[in-house]
Amino acid sequence: MKFCVIGAGSGGRAIAAYLSSKNYSVNLYNRSHSRIKYIKKKGGIKAQGILDGFFPLDKITNNLEEAVKDVDFIMIAIPASAHKEIAKKMAPYLSNNQYILLNPGRTFGAIVLKKEIEILQPNLRLFIAEAQTLLFTSRALKRNRVKILRIKDTVKFSGYREVLNSMIHYKIKDIFPNLKPVNDYFQLTLNNIGMLLHPTISLLNSGAIESGLQFKFYKEGASNRNCMILEQLQFEINKILMKLGLRRFSFCRWAYEVYNVSEKTIYDTLQKIEVYQEINSPTELKTRYFTEDVPTGLVPLASLGKFLNIDTPTIDSIIHLSSILCNCDFWKHGRTIESLELESIIEHRFNLEPSIEEPIKERKEYLFT
Repeated sequence: MKFCVIGAGSGGRAIAAYLSSKNYSVNLYNRSHSRIKYIKKKGGIKAQGILDGFFPLDKITNNLEEAVKDVDFIMIAIPASAHKEIAKKMAPYLSNNQYILLNPGRTFGAIVLKKEIEILQPNLRLFIAEAQTLLFTSRALKRNRVKILRIKDTVKFSGYREVLNSMIHYKIKDIFPNLKPVNDYFQLTLNNIGMLLHPTISLLNSGAIESGLQFKFYKEGASNRNCMILEQLQFEINKILMKLGLRRFSFCRWAYEVYNVSEKTIYDTLQKIEVYQEINSPTELKTRYFTEDVPTGLVPLASLGKFLNIDTPTIDSIIHLSSILCNCDFWKHGRTIESLELESIIEHRFNLEPSIEEPIKERKEYLFT
């Protein structure tokens, strides 16, 4: 089986090195040449940590047509905010019966990808799925290197059409035994770990980040008090899931499945996840912890809450403050139930009565210069 990995950041490098270590043919694509320059020069990736050694790649390119042509499986490991763009660029070069897995999809990633590809190739037969989180805990290093801190114990995935799960799982179960199918796409995609942790911890430590004061992001940034806000976010997410009849969201349960850590609170859990303890804070304020996790995580949840007439004041406030901090209207640019045309699908899927409430009033406009 031949793979293409899209994205040469920490996740993409880890996936590519891992696949090469299993003796699979791997193409690595990255939009900018600068990130793959040294990988191309050396012909592969130098890994350290859980996986150690040099792992050659067949093709290292910023030409998307070359990267995806004649491959069986495409692993996309780029920020979720770029899913729409990569789908548009990739669509003309895709062929029938290719498999695509987003690593991760964040919220509604597979839907975004499917919608954009179908605009250009409506009759193409593809198997599209998304993982709940990255397969590895890893960090990109300089030149052609990556540090793989851990291969996660369990990573759940689902296709937007759950009927695809058995075929996708059969294709990759021997390669990624930690990938486990979830036979409810909405259950998977609404359990977005990044949206819970990243924006809030970054927001509550924004002064330190902006001042250049480096700290351990989870160990020090997720203080006991800050984690009380994370608990409230989780409570609001669960109000939405309960309305839909889905299983409750639990960070502590997720940590047990992924890292084998068993604690009762978010704070205690974060302090016990070993690979989190040495992860440093961002070096600048406007990072993907805001630009990815807010528009592709918190915004769709808040949008779904409004659609279901469920108040989400804490989620709304994090979105609003993050928008001001980053000088970007995340409400406008984020994934919403309306922009993805999911209203009737959700009503039918969850046997909801069509809403007879007055249309949701537009949120107050704020100045973004």
